[in-house]
Amino acid sequence: MDKACLRKQLEDFFGHYQSGIDWSGLNLTPEVHVLPKGETLFRQGDCSTRVYFLNTGLVRYYSVSEEGKEYTQTLAKAPRIVGSTRAMTMGLPAQFSIEALQDSVAISFHWPSFFESMKNNLAFMQAYALFLTDIFISKEEKESMMVKHSATHRYVSFCSDFPELNNVLTKQQIASYLGITPVALSRIRARLNDSESREKTI
Repeated sequence: MDKACLRKQLEDFFGHYQSGIDWSGLNLTPEVHVLPKGETLFRQGDCSTRVYFLNTGLVRYYSVSEEGKEYTQTLAKAPRIVGSTRAMTMGLPAQFSIEALQDSVAISFHWPSFFESMKNNLAFMQAYALFLTDIFISKEEKESMMVKHSATHRYVSFCSDFPELNNVLTKQQIASYLGITPVALSRIRARLNDSESREKTI
């Protein structure tokens, strides 16, 4: 795997947010993570002080309760920074796992060293701040959707945003992401299928 090419993808990603970043100051060699479908980048409880950049693929963040119930929290498509902010900045155990939903590739850097390089580069810091703004907005929009919109609306939005996953994730995984039960998801799918069938006969 060409590390220079993978790093260039990271540079292009941040360059989308802010031009004029001087990359010569980031004298860090990335670690490459080749993730076959189903493999985890790290697991809940791991203490990972690394920042990850997802070069290719798609991952899900999921956590498991004390009772053993699994919750899908977030889905993330490449290219994107992924990881646990809590773990990488504070050295505390991650509260979720990150699993590859398709064959994926990521690179990572030791966060303290990465941040040290970034804080001396104003354009890089600005790009990172804009990226975080996007993350906060997405999180806010999802939380709003969970409160304001029906389960059917949330499922239709999921199918629109992640059409490749509707037949890949299990019913439990999709339901937990939408904040509903698998039974409720089955009913929603049945109603939508019935509606489509009626429209075709008209």
